[in-house]
Amino acid sequence: MRSRRWAALAGALVTLTACTTSTQGVGHGGTVPAGGRSADFPAPSALAGSPVATVTPPAATASATASATASATASASAPRSTAPGTHPVPSAPLRSATVTAPDGSTFLVQVWASVRTPTCADHAYGQPMIDFLRAHKCSGLTRRLATTTLHRRAVGLAISDLGFTGRDPGVYKTAGDFVKLVTRNGTGNLVDLLREGYRLPAGPAAVPSPDAFSALGQDAGVEVVDAWYLDGPTRENDPELVTLAQSIFLQVP
Repeated sequence: MRSRRWAALAGALVTLTACTTSTQGVGHGGTVPAGGRSADFPAPSALAGSPVATVTPPAATASATASATASATASASAPRSTAPGTHPVPSAPLRSATVTAPDGSTFLVQVWASVRTPTCADHAYGQPMIDFLRAHKCSGLTRRLATTTLHRRAVGLAISDLGFTGRDPGVYKTAGDFVKLVTRNGTGNLVDLLREGYRLPAGPAAVPSPDAFSALGQDAGVEVVDAWYLDGPTRENDPELVTLAQSIFLQVP
């Protein structure tokens, strides 16, 4: 279990910069930045009785690079099958977005899976997280699996966006409280799409631990991102991946 506190402190300044850049001139509630935290991955029993798929996927595929991913995408003529109970990987990204970071650098983010649900508590784990989402109605949850490259290394991204219902300023406080909760150790998280049987073209079949984590809020909405390298191990809350996760805030459709 990795500590959230180090990444929260190390990423505080860049988080604020990313939020301000991404959300300049928007809303009444301002932004609620937060950095990394521990993976908080549930034990298999934690998802018992849940509608979330718990299929055990095959071993991770071989190392992925940006060129390998591009080559596989170009040569594929039909969706690729995965293990029984999982969703096929599309032959090409569902959509792509060019993201500009606060320092002016750009990233091409490719989205390979996207699911929108009207509810949130049934797509969360950890009792504190589930209780919070049951007590505070959300306006919907959008989860995506995406890839990009950082210093020529392929990166996997699990992105979750949710909003809360209510009037301001109370609803802004609810979003801020959610960011604080998801950033604390041992409270749980939202269920990423890998856990529900979706896959990326290459890389592990589950978000690895450790990885890099970011949670950012604006007004009534929050974006939670897990990021990891697809071609090898990821340092706990790798600073460059935390920065990347914060840089894509609200920029991936």
